[in-house]
Amino acid sequence: MKTKFFLFIISFTFSFSMYSQNNNFEVQKSIYEKAKSYNDPNVAISALYNMVALQPDNVLLKDSLMREYLAISQWAPSYMISREILGIQPNNNFALEVSCVSLQNLGLKQEALNEYESLYLKTDRIDVLYTISFLQFELRNFNESLTNLDILISNNQTEEMTVSVSKDENTRQEIAIRAQLNYLKGLIYIEQENNLLAKQAFNTAIEIAPEFQNAISKLKTL
Repeated sequence: MKTKFFLFIISFTFSFSMYSQNNNFEVQKSIYEKAKSYNDPNVAISALYNMVALQPDNVLLKDSLMREYLAISQWAPSYMISREILGIQPNNNFALEVSCVSLQNLGLKQEALNEYESLYLKTDRIDVLYTISFLQFELRNFNESLTNLDILISNNQTEEMTVSVSKDENTRQEIAIRAQLNYLKGLIYIEQENNLLAKQAFNTAIEIAPEFQNAISKLKTL
């Protein structure tokens, strides 16, 4: 009799604990949904942390938390959570892209380049290769950057693509991406002290986009 009573107490305590935990989760979920409707990211993030504490193996909650930090440009936690998700889901390309973007915004260019190269191998995306070529330029890997820029220029997908670039301190302009690719080639040739090829690259960029202010200004300096 005592054994049955003891087992009943254990069962009741466990059931009550589970009920309490589930109820607490629903409360936090309600807070999160309300915070989202009020556009209050801080409260939404707090509620998500509470839900993760209650369901630590729930990857969807961690994904939501990562997206909240990404939306407010909090790069360090975005990166840390993205790596945790990738540890569970190695083929999660969105988490990998968040890792790339976070590292780039944290100023860790070499680490970002390594991540972007991994993302490109998995996706073969033109925009990813464009970012890779730009990071290679910034890291002074000029030959690698030139190779990738030529690959992009010869790819049919870039024929109709555009990109937004800085025109001056306060304005931007939309130009054909092939103009920007040739402009980057010109910048590399300047670094390599080859002004003849630099002029050719800038002229090609202007032929593609006659109003391309950056290329026009650079050409005038040569």
